[in-house]
Amino acid sequence: MKSISNTWSKKDTLNFNFKIENTSVKKNINFVVRNNEDYQFSNLYLFIKLKQGKKVISTDTLNYKLADKTGKWLGSGVGSIKEIYFQYKRNFLFSKTGDYTLSIVQGMRKDTLKGIIDFGVNIE
Repeated sequence: MKSISNTWSKKDTLNFNFKIENTSVKKNINFVVRNNEDYQFSNLYLFIKLKQGKKVISTDTLNYKLADKTGKWLGSGVGSIKEIYFQYKRNFLFSKTGDYTLSIVQGMRKDTLKGIIDFGVNIE
């Protein structure tokens, strides 16, 4: 998890580095988002680059829902902080062993988002 300290600027890229040692095993890549009531939107757009070394092997623009139509947060948690899991890639097969980086930038229309506390990546 990377702490965003309640403010995430469009200029701030979150980089998650990891190593793939076995290319015969498919992986699931998931995101974990923690937000509080300062977050003004019901969704979160993300621009994502998956890189092997310096080579970009995948780019995506994703839209995840954080709240339903009534404004109720979809995540779980006690108090004002909610945590929600999102699937990014399922049964993904990395073609080469080595070092990888997931680079994530928020893609909302505001330059600075308030209310996102932490963002994490889980590879299983």
